[in-house]
Amino acid sequence: MFRNYYHYFIAGLPEIFLDEEDINFTMLDFKQVLKEELFPEDYRLAQRLFLPYDNKNLLLFLQQEETQDFNKLGNFTLQDFEEEFSDGPKNILPQYMYDFVKLYQEEEEAKDFNKSWENKLTEMYYNYVLETKNKFLKQWFEYNLNIKNILTGLNCRKYDIDLEKQLIGNNWVAEQMAKSSAKDFGLSVDLPLAAEVIALAEKDNFLAREKGLDQLRWDKVEEMTLFDYFSVEVVLAYIIKLDMAYRWLGLDEETGREMFRKIIDNLKSSYEFPKDLAINGKNK
Repeated sequence: MFRNYYHYFIAGLPEIFLDEEDINFTMLDFKQVLKEELFPEDYRLAQRLFLPYDNKNLLLFLQQEETQDFNKLGNFTLQDFEEEFSDGPKNILPQYMYDFVKLYQEEEEAKDFNKSWENKLTEMYYNYVLETKNKFLKQWFEYNLNIKNILTGLNCRKYDIDLEKQLIGNNWVAEQMAKSSAKDFGLSVDLPLAAEVIALAEKDNFLAREKGLDQLRWDKVEEMTLFDYFSVEVVLAYIIKLDMAYRWLGLDEETGREMFRKIIDNLKSSYEFPKDLAINGKNK
């Protein structure tokens, strides 16, 4: 299969570290550079890594929150959402977003699941991105999904929440977790990652836990691109690491505790959108 290579672009990328104290360009600037430097088919791969920002923006749009909270790192604008959920859509969004909005609008169907709206959107997002044919991205998304599910499982046990209703996806890890009462969910033999995540989750300091988890992710990305040099996979890995580095630039203990509170609140209750939700001024 033919692959594109980016010798000069990759050679010019500055080295970054997880505990970076300063980066002299913004993530938004870098995203624009990606659009200019990558072949269209490769930029579409890169866009999948920015979809979590779109997911948050879509929830803001549906909740009719202040538009200044929209994250510009998303692939789509407020105007895009307004047009796509009006009478004249251009079908520019990933299909899972249309499916999610339809699910919300059909209230009877929405009662058939017990996840929060945020978790349901995340589940649909993972189902979408895991369909990618790019081996690197597929492996990365599944690695992240497994970490997320293991952490969810530990929190569900700690706060006596029904685990099976909170797991995302249906890979063998999720299936094993749903039926196991073992401390490691019966995963450690076939998935050494489970033991590492569980050990980190036992740390008392939230930021230490989060830093350790991101270090696992960082090391995994480097391992996955160990023998790649100028391929798009190196660029994708750089996006992932840069996103993590930026996250840690602005994270402190207070922010960390707030993040954890939101995670638990999200597990404990399902978010209810206002019954009179309107999209583009039209009640749905």
